Amino acid sequence: MSHKTASGAVALQLAGVWLASGLLVVGAAPAPGGAPAARSVDKAMVALTANHQAEVVKAVAVDPPTVLRLQDLTPDQARVWNASNPVSKAPNPAAKPFHLDAVGMLDEARAVDCLAAAVYYEAGYESLDGQRAVAQVVLNRLRHPAYPKTVCGVVFQGSERMTGCQFTFTCDGSLKREPTEAGWERSRQVAEAALDGYVMKKVGNATHYHAVYVAPYWSPNLVKVATIGAHVFYRWTGGWGLPPAFSGSYAGNEADSVKIAALDRISGGATVEIADPAPARPMAAEPPKVDVQPAATVAAASKPIEMVSAADVAKDAADIVPAEDLDWTGQPKDRGPARIAMPSMSF
Repeated sequence: MSHKTASGAVALQLAGVWLASGLLVVGAAPAPGGAPAARSVDKAMVALTANHQAEVVKAVAVDPPTVLRLQDLTPDQARVWNASNPVSKAPNPAAKPFHLDAVGMLDEARAVDCLAAAVYYEAGYESLDGQRAVAQVVLNRLRHPAYPKTVCGVVFQGSERMTGCQFTFTCDGSLKREPTEAGWERSRQVAEAALDGYVMKKVGNATHYHAVYVAPYWSPNLVKVATIGAHVFYRWTGGWGLPPAFSGSYAGNEADSVKIAALDRISGGATVEIADPAPARPMAAEPPKVDVQPAATVAAASKPIEMVSAADVAKDAADIVPAEDLDWTGQPKDRGPARIAMPSMSF
């Protein structure tokens, strides 16, 4: 090693020590007698210190790494993200069969319409398995303590708020789009089968799903159980995602949903088949015989008719229940406690 190289190494080492200790010494006092060697070392130290300081400042000035939120990913980025997350290897037991125990025909029809709407507008272009999976999620939620206890209640939960709907189609204007006849019929068949005990085993007790081209912020906090078609399915973590948590019972009264009118328009209302009228009898070739009554019968029939006063009619009318107060079976409706419309609610 040459003298010059050795001097530079010593100076660099000293500069590093000074920088590490937070001290920067510029123009140190010259050696006695103004030795030229000391002045040369001082100049070298100043130059090395300045260069090192510039490198430190440059390193600190580097921009911090950019943080990209999941919900800000592009569709292509979201597809890559979702594909990179593996399906959980934990057991994924199938849900129990669900059998709709509706009180009357109206609740049954509403439940089918609500579930069919979820299947059509959420998975109308999916495979049969994809549509069955969406229907299973609705019924899994109905049984879970975190959700309403009716089919329509689950489907339209939060739909009165622009940002609170659980199923996107209930608050983004999709219900204004008329379904195709074939698509609606298929969705109804899927809904009817699910309400009659069909179980989509692949999704287990999944309560959440999203399209493969989005990455919701909540997805990393749940257990990924399946990808079917264009949807990724998840269940709750811990005890809330295990079968014992899904013990809720169907409550009935589907008409409480605020979107029933829209479903009536979509489904076309209930249809009742009317039997063909009996064929008309052929005209008789001979005139019909006249039944001649005895004189006593004619005399009895000729008695004056008893007149009924207006007061009697009013009294009887007061005991008649108006038609709007009767249910579909002809019995008086059980109205329950009085309902109060809160100002914060929209109808």
